[in-house]
Amino acid sequence: MSETLKTLGALILLIVALPIAILSVVDKFRYQRKRTTAEEREAKRKAWIERLRRPQFEEVEKICGGLLPSILKLAYQQGKIILSDGVELNAPAENAKIHYYFVGTFLPLDAECQKHTTDLGDFGRGCCFAGDGMGNFYWVPVSDNPQIDAPVYFACHDPYGNEKVANSLKEFFSWFPNIPGDDREN
Repeated sequence: MSETLKTLGALILLIVALPIAILSVVDKFRYQRKRTTAEEREAKRKAWIERLRRPQFEEVEKICGGLLPSILKLAYQQGKIILSDGVELNAPAENAKIHYYFVGTFLPLDAECQKHTTDLGDFGRGCCFAGDGMGNFYWVPVSDNPQIDAPVYFACHDPYGNEKVANSLKEFFSWFPNIPGDDREN
């Protein structure tokens, strides 16, 4: 009987305890390398802000196949609204109480960021300028001729679709909470 118990104990040790021990050691090494320090996170945040403040308009216009609206360029040059993140917007409309929009973060206007946005091919030529943090993007159409303003759309992947959010960038930006020193007249 004791031989059976010893054999059973050895099997449990091999089948349960050994794999758990191996996975624990592997996880410890894997996550130890992936952990970032507060300084590394701060450096990434500063690099992101620097990219936001240094838009590459011509580069993005080539990628998007048209010219960006002047109001979008101005917003990036002024830098006040585009530094907002985690903002819940309520559209001043009849369905505002049941439908809101969330802007997780604005996107740097550079080639690298445009590579990681959604394909707007089904909706037209455009430029994604903000995201909700869930893989959905706010975008504006681009055109062959200079334009001052453009409507704002929301491209969603689940359910797949495209929704008109605002008739203009000016209207869309007016929904943001007041930002100290913000000049909404431009």
